[in-house]
Amino acid sequence: MRNRSRIAIFTALTGLILLVSFPVHAGVDPAYQDGLNRLLGDLEKQGFTSEELTGIFSDSRFELYPHIVGRTGKGMNYMSRRFGLLTKRSIKRGRNILATYRDVLKNAEKDYGVDKEIIVAILRVETNFGSVTGTYPVLNSLATMAVIENRRSEWARGELVELLALCREQNRDPFSIRGSWAGAFGIAQFIPSSYVKFAVDGNSDGRIDLFTMSDAVASVANYLKSHGWEKGKPEGNRQAVYAYNHCNSYVKAVFAYAKALRR
Repeated sequence: MRNRSRIAIFTALTGLILLVSFPVHAGVDPAYQDGLNRLLGDLEKQGFTSEELTGIFSDSRFELYPHIVGRTGKGMNYMSRRFGLLTKRSIKRGRNILATYRDVLKNAEKDYGVDKEIIVAILRVETNFGSVTGTYPVLNSLATMAVIENRRSEWARGELVELLALCREQNRDPFSIRGSWAGAFGIAQFIPSSYVKFAVDGNSDGRIDLFTMSDAVASVANYLKSHGWEKGKPEGNRQAVYAYNHCNSYVKAVFAYAKALRR
């Protein structure tokens, strides 16, 4: 009995220490406090200091979005009338992008071997050429999915580590990166781990900013090449686009739009 009492006291003290070490914004629902404490403890084990974490997670901008947990990006009809992918206006915009960023796209095609029309198609389908990049602070989206247990929780914890690491490396405010509810950001909609692995500096200005067209174009090309894109290999190229978004209708839409641009 005495040992059990000691264990109970130790467990209670451990929880109290976490609460003291990681104060959070008062707006966080108490129902998620334990999950948030566990997340912060995990982040500390990944090398982030309690001072860093306290500064971030006690910020008034930090909040959780429970409504996103059950969402899914699968099953979207990219060929629907509402999406307007193959309308005259949409195709005209794509051709304008081809003309406006001709040199950037030409360099990407040369360096990575990826058709410029495919690159433009992905940017059209992902964010309509940067007009819809998302308004969620990516930090909050990922933290939500990490704290509220769901099928994405483990993935979200890993992505959150990548996000905080790149913000620390770049001395960047982690709340300044806004994107989709699913944690993707920029014109190319990269998640943090994809940014770390595949994003490149397309305009040679010494920084990678996926909210600029030149960097987005080069990064998409690098991603596809890294996932098997090769001239004259149609099936492998479809698999490369599938790797970008695991959705067959997405792949179909990308190739259909690229084909329309060539006409």
